[in-house]
Amino acid sequence: LIYLVVAGLIALVMLRARQSVNRQFEAEREKSAVTQIFGQFVPEIIADTMIKERGVLDPVERDATVLFIDIVDFTRLTEDKGPKATVDILNAYFDATTDIISKYHGVVTQFQGDAILAVFNVPIVSEHHAQNAYDAACEILDLVKQQRFANETLSVRIGLNSGPVIAGNVGGGGRQSYTVHGDTVNLAARLESMNKDFGTSLLISETTAANFPALKLQNIGDVEIRGHSTPIRIFSLPDPS
Repeated sequence: LIYLVVAGLIALVMLRARQSVNRQFEAEREKSAVTQIFGQFVPEIIADTMIKERGVLDPVERDATVLFIDIVDFTRLTEDKGPKATVDILNAYFDATTDIISKYHGVVTQFQGDAILAVFNVPIVSEHHAQNAYDAACEILDLVKQQRFANETLSVRIGLNSGPVIAGNVGGGGRQSYTVHGDTVNLAARLESMNKDFGTSLLISETTAANFPALKLQNIGDVEIRGHSTPIRIFSLPDPS
């Protein structure tokens, strides 16, 4: 009788242990699925952190480098190609550029139409964020020269700027997104647009260029920028000659 009782207790303990392991396995599988699905809409590292913190990602203020990219003549492209082809082109382009940005420890915080806003040093800490952002920008420029996206050739303009940013969750109505704010972000976007004025594909602020003085960048000069009381010195890619 004692033997039967002990055997029954052992069997019960083993059953509960298996159930506990199964529940843990199911919980991990559900968490992985949620992270993968959520990670399609926000960077995976942010999705994973938000799940761990139950949806809360505390805002931080930190020096970072912002990379802003835009496709040249995108409006004409959409008119020529139509909606389905345009989406196919964008998906192929976003996949390729996001891989490069991630390779250099950057995070894409927003897709704005055809534009990409990426940041280096938040939320992933990266000591050499300016150099990483520059290397990512150069690799993206090489990519669009060599590769077609859904059988379409593209060209892009890029702005790089380093400085303080505020990063965190913003939103309303039960919806939030992770993004970065501040003049550093605004200036990166303006530099991207100013490429049209100088016939360049990459413009770099002085605060970013100061991080790699040995690189012989082209000094475009001091330019007036809306919202700034003093001119900003900007640079472009090294002169190939």
